[in-house]
Amino acid sequence: MPRENRSLGSRHLATLGLLALAAAACSSSGGDSQSGLGGSGGRPSGTTGTGGTGGAATTGAGGTATTGAGGTATTGAGGTATTGLAGAGGAATTGLAGAGGAATTGAGGTAVGAGGAGGSATTGTGGSVGSTAGSGGRSSTGGTAGGAIGGGGGKSAPGGAGGTTTPPDAGVSPDSGSPTTPPASDKSSTLGISAPGSGYHVDGNIPYGPFVMQRLDVIYPNGAGPGSATTLPGVIMFHGGGWTDNRPQALKASMSSFFDRFLKHGFIVCNVEYRLADGTANGALAPAADQDALLAAQWFWSYMDYYHVDKTRYVVTGASAGGQLALMVGMATPAAQLGPTSPTNYKIAAIVNGYGPSDVTDLLARNVSWAEQWLPASVPNRAALAKVVSPVTYVRQDVPPLITVQGMDDTTVPTAESQNLYNLLTAAGADTALHFVAGAGHGFSTPATAWPDAEAAMFNFLVAHGIGK
Repeated sequence: MPRENRSLGSRHLATLGLLALAAAACSSSGGDSQSGLGGSGGRPSGTTGTGGTGGAATTGAGGTATTGAGGTATTGAGGTATTGLAGAGGAATTGLAGAGGAATTGAGGTAVGAGGAGGSATTGTGGSVGSTAGSGGRSSTGGTAGGAIGGGGGKSAPGGAGGTTTPPDAGVSPDSGSPTTPPASDKSSTLGISAPGSGYHVDGNIPYGPFVMQRLDVIYPNGAGPGSATTLPGVIMFHGGGWTDNRPQALKASMSSFFDRFLKHGFIVCNVEYRLADGTANGALAPAADQDALLAAQWFWSYMDYYHVDKTRYVVTGASAGGQLALMVGMATPAAQLGPTSPTNYKIAAIVNGYGPSDVTDLLARNVSWAEQWLPASVPNRAALAKVVSPVTYVRQDVPPLITVQGMDDTTVPTAESQNLYNLLTAAGADTALHFVAGAGHGFSTPATAWPDAEAAMFNFLVAHGIGK
């Protein structure tokens, strides 16, 4: 197996078709309401609008064939007889309209957009298509219209007259504040906080979402960060543990071998905790971890001006299962539908995959226990979801520059997956590299030469792309 390979230039893009997933709902063991596909609250159901009072077969109250006082030809307080999205409180298969809402909008919001009261088929007074809140409501928490892949425990909430507000989950991007607003730490959190040592400041256990595991640390050198005149590159990172390890005191705090090196090479670090399939009340099955990773990546992006991070030098990295999360943050496309956080909401400059799996389908075929715990056989549409959370699904020419670093003797994550990812990216003409560390297993703790070897490969790659030092 080659020790190091690099792509030889651009080639024709190999286009991959993504599966459109059917609606499904699941929860973590113990009936956890935070996990699943579609969420415990269900998804839009039915094929016909319920019709409001006073409505006609094709128009809303006071409406015309195309627009009405309440909305469009297919919505409004009166809904349509066949395809109209219900009026007050009604639901349909394609959208959730509130009073006066439209096919994709409404006062109550939908899984796709959020029109305001009196909105049209594409926009409303409450917002435009793709926004997350209409007047009196928000987009469905944890799902898209039709229930493709919901957030953990989220539900599609039909907007009633004036809209309803559904419980938040990872499918809803929280208010991340303005670039000048300091983020507030969660003082009640029991999660371990990163400890980089002297010379660095840590803003610990900052919420990036409403669940107790959705916390992150931001680490920056004294003299950098908020209020400084220094702008540094930034890296967001994710710990390993097979998406299942339940060590709340040690998880993100255990990433010192990664964040110490990135700090040394001149980065501001965002170190992320996320929901695990650990069977606890705070856990969640796939795809919750990936939803959390994208949500955290968007949060850090929104605070980069505040922390004086250079947005053109935004790197993502992770170890083991965290490597898969890093790959998803950098490679996934909007077609993945992993919550409302679209990969287009931030821009990754480079991906450093620390021995992470790239093909969940392959892990399940190998009967890898921790992959089966994260994505058990009881999950509806399991095979389709495995493809959605597999980075190899998103191979294309324009992925960010990507290096995978892995021990040559790794028996936990198959080295064949890293080789296959490299081969596919190379064939697509992507900028990629693969470095196997001689003598190392899963991680770089041994031999003594392993971490220096891995570190040189990682940062030589980044420096060659104008990132770090």
